Amino acid sequence: MAPELNVLHVEDDFADAMLLQQALRDAGGYGLTMEVVRTLRDAAFKLRRRAYDLIIADLRLPDSTDPNETVGLLQSHAGEAPILVLTGSAGVDEERIGTGVNLLDKNLYFSGKGAPRRARELLAKVMEAAASRHRDALMI
Repeated sequence: MAPELNVLHVEDDFADAMLLQQALRDAGGYGLTMEVVRTLRDAAFKLRRRAYDLIIADLRLPDSTDPNETVGLLQSHAGEAPILVLTGSAGVDEERIGTGVNLLDKNLYFSGKGAPRRARELLAKVMEAAASRHRDALMI
């Protein structure tokens, strides 16, 4: 039986949130408990109070002015949870981010032409990393 993963999704666009949640459900058959917040401030609040198996965040948030600071804040609160950052028109300095952060250009992924294979593989990889972290946490 696939684990039930606890996911924090930081996204202020309802349509994008729904598209990504469907893509996650299609990316490996994991059960998902999704919490969606619309601001970086709300994400920090949630992350201080509990651990998540996966954190997904858009870089363009109402209270996020610097993409690198956004990623840094998520990293400082994520613990061992993998992070999936949805980029697009906002860029992030890839040399400043750690190995636990994965970048996905949502404009390419949700272009309506079908998800590129590389993007699907990235989602599957992130979901497996979250599932592995979840299993490890249960063993402690």
